[in-house]
Amino acid sequence: MITTKRRAGRYGLLASSTLIAGLMAGAAMAQDAGLITDQPDVSDNTIKTIIIKAEGSKAAATAPTKASVDATQPQSIISRPYIDLVVPETGDFTNVALIAPSVSGTQGNGAGYGDAKLVLRGFQDAEYNVTYDGIAYGDTNDPSHHSNTFFPNSTIGALVVDRGPGAAGDLGQANFGGAIHMFSNKVSDNFGFTQKVSLGSFNSWQVLSVLQTGRIKSLHGLKLFVNLQERSTDGALSYFRLKSDNQEIKAELPISDNWNMTFLFTHNMNFSYSPDNDGATLAQVAMYGKDFSMSNDPSSPTYYKYNRILKHTNFGYVRLNGDLGNGWTLENTAYTYFYSNKTLSALDTTGGTAPGTYGYAAGVDPLTSTAKPTIANGNPTALSGYDKFNYYDVHGDILRVNKDMGFGILKMGGLVETSDTLRHRYDYAINQNDPYDTSTPDYREKPCVTIETAASATPVKCNPDNRSVQYDERSWWTQYQLFADFVWTPTDRLTITPGLKSVDFERNNAGKSKSKPSLTYAATPETATFKKTLQFLTVNYKLEKNWSVYGQYATGFLIPPLKALYVNDLANSDPKPQTSTNYQLGTVYNGSRISVDADIYQIDFKNKFTCNNNYCTNQGGVQYKGAEGQIAYAFDFGLTAFLNGSVNSAKDNDSGLTIGQAPKSTLGFGGIYRKGPLKLALTYKNVGEQWAEDGEEAEYKIKAYDTTNLVISYDFGRITTKLGVDNLFDNRAITKIDINGAPYDQYHFQAPQNVMLTVAAKF
Repeated sequence: MITTKRRAGRYGLLASSTLIAGLMAGAAMAQDAGLITDQPDVSDNTIKTIIIKAEGSKAAATAPTKASVDATQPQSIISRPYIDLVVPETGDFTNVALIAPSVSGTQGNGAGYGDAKLVLRGFQDAEYNVTYDGIAYGDTNDPSHHSNTFFPNSTIGALVVDRGPGAAGDLGQANFGGAIHMFSNKVSDNFGFTQKVSLGSFNSWQVLSVLQTGRIKSLHGLKLFVNLQERSTDGALSYFRLKSDNQEIKAELPISDNWNMTFLFTHNMNFSYSPDNDGATLAQVAMYGKDFSMSNDPSSPTYYKYNRILKHTNFGYVRLNGDLGNGWTLENTAYTYFYSNKTLSALDTTGGTAPGTYGYAAGVDPLTSTAKPTIANGNPTALSGYDKFNYYDVHGDILRVNKDMGFGILKMGGLVETSDTLRHRYDYAINQNDPYDTSTPDYREKPCVTIETAASATPVKCNPDNRSVQYDERSWWTQYQLFADFVWTPTDRLTITPGLKSVDFERNNAGKSKSKPSLTYAATPETATFKKTLQFLTVNYKLEKNWSVYGQYATGFLIPPLKALYVNDLANSDPKPQTSTNYQLGTVYNGSRISVDADIYQIDFKNKFTCNNNYCTNQGGVQYKGAEGQIAYAFDFGLTAFLNGSVNSAKDNDSGLTIGQAPKSTLGFGGIYRKGPLKLALTYKNVGEQWAEDGEEAEYKIKAYDTTNLVISYDFGRITTKLGVDNLFDNRAITKIDINGAPYDQYHFQAPQNVMLTVAAKF
């Protein structure tokens, strides 16, 4: 019998403070201790300057989102004070960015408790860059992102949503639909230690320990920032449990008066019971409710022990920057990041594949028989599963050289990056007596027929090594990007920035003889090379010191996904890169009490990718159009009221219909109150109607939905308490539909109301 009641966990608070205590002692011996009195911020000089200019007025400084008067494209700057107060303690970058206009997405298991995807103006994840301290990262099959596997909320000192491809010097794999830039916390000159403990709904807890050593004179002024986080939850969805930990260390060392070195390294581990493809069918929702994900029934593929994921990631860099003299500056960043995903999953948790559909034993010799496994010759109670592995290791270097010419600044540089990727999926028969036993192959991949759906086709004998292989791939890339921007300031009011970027991207695989043996692949490696020169031009004119207008013309570029090299008919699979041409106009005003910015945009998107098992090709394009705005007003009594929103259109060039997963609008508003030790925040976000897939099919229309969050915080001095309520009114609307064909479509809903209490102590 299936039950969906969550088992109460007994997880103790882990001892993450042990290392911190040792480092505290060493730092305290090196200097006198002092209480941290300023809010966490960022060390990066570029974003620090942007934030200082953007927060030049009281309204802008206290608003959740704002733009700089120096902006050359639409942007939303979100600084640490907002993140620290309003964003859920367990959240990730998606929770931070959601307050911005034209941004949408949800996490059905609770903030930070699952993988979430953001939509930006209708552009999907993998169609825009996500960066950390200026380094773009993402999967290597396509540049998609796993929101809770690298950088939790506590590691983000500021975040900027750029709604545009940026300048030529914005580097990454997806200079296409925009960017989400995260920046690490600053390393303070002063010693301090903060301990946070959070307890909340769904049997959730989190422990966060933060150390700032301050400058250590005996080590040439070295200063360290250490951030250790551990957490556990049973999740909002049934049996969707997560345990994770994250460690980040950042060090800054002054080498001389003009040269500095920065080192950062972070590691993250997530273990969860979760389906590889989550979401509940309407039948499951009708029977078990909107919180259904998995069950405790070993006879069902939804049994939670059959569905588990272990992820390890790390990310690090060493950065050297300094003054070369005569107006020249240099910055060089060597970086690496790593991702490992080991997934064990039932084949189908929707009920669309009955037990025994794929047999694996019962009298059939898997190596000699030409019979396709069926219920008749298989085990009628068999459950099929698979072992999925995804591993990649990326190394790169970014060089930036600037020359101040008096009338402008020439910015030049480049990126070189390599990757190595291993991916496989092996089919196996689930052992109901031992959910962790993957030793029995499931031979549903064994018949190597040319047309898998043809019942009369004669199966071809398979290599024994391939009989349970869905795919087994190795691939790598090498990419080069060279850029030049010239920031020309002919007058104090006018800034004109032309730029060029050359992209050279080579992708390889290591041969396909073992990849999807039911398809007819060549055994030799395949190589695809993509080259493009991108053009940029921006203008910013200051009508007043605190009021500017700007315009942008920019081109974007996105290479085809890795699956374009893993198709049956490679000769006819030659997709071209997707391209975009962006036109944007906007204005920014930061007054003493009011902060306003608004923009309009049009984006011409060409060479849209489409793939099936036989080939990949380009098919048409999309026109993106819209208007966006942000406004905040600061009252004398401590309240800042804000309002932002967007009207968005993303329509297919051929049909004229809205593409899938592209909301027509967003709306955000609320207020933040700060008076003495008391802080209050009430925020509201509405995401407009959309369709789950292209074509505006009525049955896949998703209505508008909204979320209201409330936060109350009180500072007692060294002790601060915070109570947060997410989804205050417990709205449970549909947010996404994964289309598998009715009745097996999978529905995603807003997470239920959840509460978290946080106590923080500063020393």
